[in-house]
Amino acid sequence: MEFRLLLLAFAMCIFIAACAYDNAEDLYGKVSCPPEGVSFASDILPITSSNCAIPGCHISGQQLPTLQTYEQISANAPKVRDLTSGGIMPPSTSGKTITPEEIDLISCWVESGAPDN
Repeated sequence: MEFRLLLLAFAMCIFIAACAYDNAEDLYGKVSCPPEGVSFASDILPITSSNCAIPGCHISGQQLPTLQTYEQISANAPKVRDLTSGGIMPPSTSGKTITPEEIDLISCWVESGAPDN
């Protein structure tokens, strides 16, 4: 019985030590956001329209999630940020690329609450 308690206590210590709080800057580096902010209509929608919501990718009836409207994009904003910042999206097989500046715009938009502006 004592051995089980000791083992349980050890396992809990390992579990607690393994947990860490990650903030956006730790995960993605320091992003320099434009002082005027990021506009969904002017900045984000053109990126997603030309790189994500294209035939064979994130349009209705194709790959999930669908990324054609503000509602769809904002509902997936953290995931879009994570996958673009990680270089996973757009995939190299798509022939599409987004610039580091576009990745920063997406990050800034997500960090500002993904506004519909």
